[in-house]
Amino acid sequence: MNLPNLLSLFRILAVPIFLVLIVPRDFFTVETDLAMAWCRGAAMVLVILVTVTDWLDGYIARAWKLVTPAGKLLDPLADKIFVTAALVALVRVEMIPVWAAVVVISREFLVTGLRGVAVEYGRVIEADRLGKHKTGWQLALIITAMVLLTVRDIARTHGVWDTPLRSDYGADTVWFVLIWIPLTVTILLTVASGAKYVIEHHDLLRLK
Repeated sequence: MNLPNLLSLFRILAVPIFLVLIVPRDFFTVETDLAMAWCRGAAMVLVILVTVTDWLDGYIARAWKLVTPAGKLLDPLADKIFVTAALVALVRVEMIPVWAAVVVISREFLVTGLRGVAVEYGRVIEADRLGKHKTGWQLALIITAMVLLTVRDIARTHGVWDTPLRSDYGADTVWFVLIWIPLTVTILLTVASGAKYVIEHHDLLRLK
């Protein structure tokens, strides 16, 4: 297995670690807000590492001419597994609405299904530029959510979240805007990317 594929494998293996860090109370006892803030901060760092490896494996594969059929499948698969797990976790902590996660995850199932059918015909559907932009914004959304969660937990630790941040400085409004900007862009790119794949590979959907 070459280096780009190992980096893709790292993103898959990062999923259970991320889940434990973002919702630690589902797995063990977390008694203080400070401990929760540390967990969320670690989850944020892990997402950043995943984002870096997402870019790095593609760059290395192209620069070192290590592009392989396995890599073409493993790279987008790793993205889908990590993003799907992260979105479910963000719904769990009430950072994004359920419908948004359903839209994104449904698109991933659709494209994965198309890739599976394409393999039967000896074709490989690679991740295109629009799909890469979509993944980039999905990761930006997850990073933004993790930053907000960490800041909130730290503010609670110091007793300043409800007062003065929420009562005097409109923290709830700022929170809403900061999460909905990347969420809106993510949804638009997700729908556009899914539609593009269906249009370009509609012949795979013919019923015979």
